[in-house]
Formats: sequence, C-alpha cells, structure tokens
Amino acid sequence: MNLKKKIFLFFALLFSLFATINIYLNKINNKVIVFDETYYLLKKNTIQKQIVSELRTKNIDISYINWKLVSLTHQQPFIPKAGEYLIPKNSSLLQIQKILQKGKTLNRSFTLIEGSTAIDLKYNLLKNPYLTGPITELEEGIYKPDTYFFKLGYPRNKLLNQMKISQKKFLNSIWKEKSKKFVLKNKNELLILASIIQMESRNFEDSKLVASVFINRLNKKMKLQSDVTLAYGFKVNGKNITRKMLKSNNPYNTYKFHGLPPTPISYPGENALNALKNIKKTDYIYFVSDGNGRHRFSKTYSLHKKNIKLWKDSLNKDK
Repeated sequence: MNLKKKIFLFFALLFSLFATINIYLNKINNKVIVFDETYYLLKKNTIQKQIVSELRTKNIDISYINWKLVSLTHQQPFIPKAGEYLIPKNSSLLQIQKILQKGKTLNRSFTLIEGSTAIDLKYNLLKNPYLTGPITELEEGIYKPDTYFFKLGYPRNKLLNQMKISQKKFLNSIWKEKSKKFVLKNKNELLILASIIQMESRNFEDSKLVASVFINRLNKKMKLQSDVTLAYGFKVNGKNITRKMLKSNNPYNTYKFHGLPPTPISYPGENALNALKNIKKTDYIYFVSDGNGRHRFSKTYSLHKKNIKLWKDSLNKDK
C-alpha cells in the first residue's frame, strides 16, 4: 500500500470516527433522561463524578462517560455552579449541564405580612432554613411588608436591608406629597401613625377614615385612645385589655398620654401609608368595629356610645 492510500485510509477512518462520535453525541443530547421534575442541591466544591452519582440516585439515567463527552461540547469551559436546582421533566443530559453551568438556581421567597411585629419577623426569619446568618434586634415599622425573592444561603441581614430600603423609599414618596398643614412633624411620626392604622383596619376605605379620625384628634390635641397601642405595650390581645391597663403609665397607653406612642407598633403596608397620603377630610372623632370587619364612625360621643352598643350586640349574637 503506497503512502497516498495510507493517508487516505487514515483520514477516512478519522472522518468515520468523528461522524460516529457526532451521531452518538446527538443521540445523547436529544435523549430524555429526566422523567419527573427533580429537585437537586449542588453543594460547593462537589466534583463532577459525585454530581453524576447524586443525579443517578434521583432516577436520572446518566453515565459518567456520557457526562464527560457532553461537557466537552460547551463553548465555554463547563463549570457547574453550586445552588438549588429544579431540573425540568423531559430534560436531556445537555440541558442539565446548561442549567448547572448558567446557575439557573431555584428562587426562594420570604413574605413579611402587613401588621406583623418585630417579634413575628425575627421568629420567621430564624425559622427559614434557606436563609443564613444571625440577625440583630429588629426595629418596628422600618421594614416594608412584601414578598422578597432570594437564593439558598442568602444572609438574613441582607434581606432585612432590602426590606428597609423598600420601606424608606415608599415612606419618602408619601412624605413628599403631604399637605402643607400636616400635623405630623416627620417621617418617623408618619410611620408610627401608619402602624396604628394598619392594626386598626385592614380595609383600605376604612383605613382612610381611621386616618382622618386620628389626624382630627391630633389637630384638636385630643388623646388617640387606641386599643391597639395599649395591646402592643402590654403584649396582649386587644380583647384582653383591662381597666388597670387603661390607667397604667405604659408609654403606649394612648388613653393616658397625648400624642403618638414612642415607636411604631407594627410593619404598616402600602394601604395604611397611603391612607395618610391624601387625608380624607371628615369631622369624625370616634370609631368602633361593626363586628363584621369594618367600622362605624361618628362625630359625637353620644353617637359613638350607640355604635358601641351595636358592636356589643353583634358580639352577643355570635355567642
């Protein structure tokens, strides 16, 4: 066999080998190996052989040889990123590697509920297994109720900072649109009153009227006389307020002390803050629950007493 034939045969065999490998790779790349949506946690510094082994325990039909072959076909060096993954049903080996290479990790969420307190927030943050790190003592009011998204291992303090920035931004937007004759002196007072409104009413239309009552009382130098501030001060349910509490020197006793309590009493949401954006003008000085999630408002104490009787009657009907 002369040299030309040998060279031809060599390249023919080489071409045949590449064609065979290409056909095999196409077969691997298109073969479905994931038959159910699969959760996978890839820890830092896990070697690729271990990744394959862990995926096999999740009923994913995969071999290390195929894994290495497919990993060589990526345009960029194949480096899997640590994190939580949800591998879609009907994925191929190539699709799995692309997910791990791009770091398309699972998003987790944390929701701060309107009307929560610092005690609630701290408890929920610490019991969340997807967040990491310690937290310091939390302030009331300064974090914005909302749903926040994060990746596994996200620091609790960073999440708190996001919440704080969001609340500050929203608070600033409300403060900018305040009226010129606004009785509240600063944004902290705005936050305190919004936190009270939040606890008094969850209905936006009622919240606006509740806001008008408190603004009217502040303008008239009247005590706020709010059950929710007293309940917060004594850490009790509002239904468990006693006569002794009403006469106490607790700083949150707005039946005894004029003006606002020293701090917010909850994390107010957008509705509570918006209720103070354009104060609804009313002559209302009193309000009481109607027993059905809303409130009855009145301008005089005599009418307020009648509304209280209606509320008590509704309670007796439910017994």
